Amino acid sequence: MAPTPKGRATYHHGDLAAALVQTTLEIIDEAGVRGFSVAEAARRTCVSPGAPYRHFADRDALLAAAALEVSRRLRAIYLETAADVGSAQERLATVAGTFVRTAARYRGGLDILFAPGLRATHPELRDSTREFVDLLLPSAFEVVAPGDAAVTAVALLDALHALARGYVAQLLEGKFGDPDDVVEEVATRATRAARALVAGYGVSSGPVGEGCGDR
Repeated sequence: MAPTPKGRATYHHGDLAAALVQTTLEIIDEAGVRGFSVAEAARRTCVSPGAPYRHFADRDALLAAAALEVSRRLRAIYLETAADVGSAQERLATVAGTFVRTAARYRGGLDILFAPGLRATHPELRDSTREFVDLLLPSAFEVVAPGDAAVTAVALLDALHALARGYVAQLLEGKFGDPDDVVEEVATRATRAARALVAGYGVSSGPVGEGCGDR
């Protein structure tokens, strides 16, 4: 194979699927989902237009694979951020900062991860969301007040998701400045807002700033 032009994905034997997923994320960052095509992904990966179809049945299958990669990265960023956090309240608060950091790294990634049409035809995306919710539920149960704990815990996670996506939207719209320059500032703001939200659902986690969720 000829040398790969700078900026294009490259791959070794057996890694074409991974290279196509990475290229897909790059195209979506630049042009959005509507601007994505399998042919462009193939061109940037320096393979024939038909090569991607040896790994993915169609355009949506490639998009779904890219969305799953974003889901894995979102989970990894959360686990890294929450690793040294002691309280359940603060572990939940880190979710908002996790979404902001993920959006800054993979601009269009969250759009495809939560795209209703794609989720309807690719249940593995819904499964990935449930797995992330399952990861957070134990902390949510620790936080909520006694009573209808299951309903309240789910409501708390829904509220956290809405808050986090709101900060993501404002980050990517440039409300706070260039996303690359302000990502940590916005992640800190989102975490603080999430901390207050979590406190409203149950017992206080102690002094504000406890833990490492806003680092």
